[in-house]
Amino acid sequence: MALPALLFFLAFGAMAQELPANPEVKEDFTDEDYETFVKINMEVMPIQQAAEGDMMKAITDKGMDVQRFQQLAQAQQTGSLTEVSQDPEEINAFNLAGQEVLEVQKKVQDQIKQKIEDNNMDIQTFQQIYLAYDQSEVVRGKIDKLLERQEAPEQP
Repeated sequence: MALPALLFFLAFGAMAQELPANPEVKEDFTDEDYETFVKINMEVMPIQQAAEGDMMKAITDKGMDVQRFQQLAQAQQTGSLTEVSQDPEEINAFNLAGQEVLEVQKKVQDQIKQKIEDNNMDIQTFQQIYLAYDQSEVVRGKIDKLLERQEAPEQP
């Protein structure tokens, strides 16, 4: 299972932005926390996959190539959109597609938050584990081991 699909970075990105800039990485989660985290991610994967399709459709429906949309989005983040494109029609299509992509991301974020709450985990703990997975080999190892068990077929 690919990590990016597992951790649904795109939809979770805005939730992660709520964390402090340089938070201390926590590693002392309970086994139950790890198991719940993995369970939530397994439940969220199909939601994320559908959202990725919806976002790509929103982009292509506006007559844009996904790769070009990503180039423009990066340029917009750095304040250099007009250096990358001076075509008003392309910028308009980018803006329209971007609005739809943001709507999809918001909807997915709400669904993810609901899955977290449905599994009796608070958002902060989920965010801490998410961050620790990215920054701690100890946490990553524990979660990867749980994932391997989830994916391995039952032995008779």
